[in-house]
Formats: sequence, C-alpha cells, structure tokens
Amino acid sequence: MLKKIVHSPYLNLFSGVILLLTSGWETWNSLDEFSLAAHHGVLVFSLVQILRTIPEIIHGLKEIHESIEPC
Repeated sequence: MLKKIVHSPYLNLFSGVILLLTSGWETWNSLDEFSLAAHHGVLVFSLVQILRTIPEIIHGLKEIHESIEPC
C-alpha cells in the first residue's frame, strides 16, 4: 500500500509543483542579490520531478482513452 502511494505519478507531480512554486518564489525574491542558495537546487529538482511524471500521466491517459473507444 505504501509503495503504491510513494510511486504515484499524481503525488509526485503535486509535490513537484509545490516545490516549484515555493522555490520559484524564493528565487524571485532574491533576484537582486547574486548568490547561489539551496532554493536554486530545489528549483532544478522540482523541474526534473515534474518532467519525470509527465510521460507516466500521458501514458495513463492514453490507456484510458483507448479503453473507452468504441470497437
């Protein structure tokens, strides 16, 4: 049960979007200072997390579409 929750593409997408929003906000607020901080790494990680879940969700949507197509 826990393995199914952890590997859920929707949960991964949701967490990636939350990380993107929070780190994006922090990066936007620190544009006037030129310093490399942890929120920059979190921003990159969130983009990778989102990009990693998109193919899984598209594949699932294609399978749903194929299952409801009339024969």
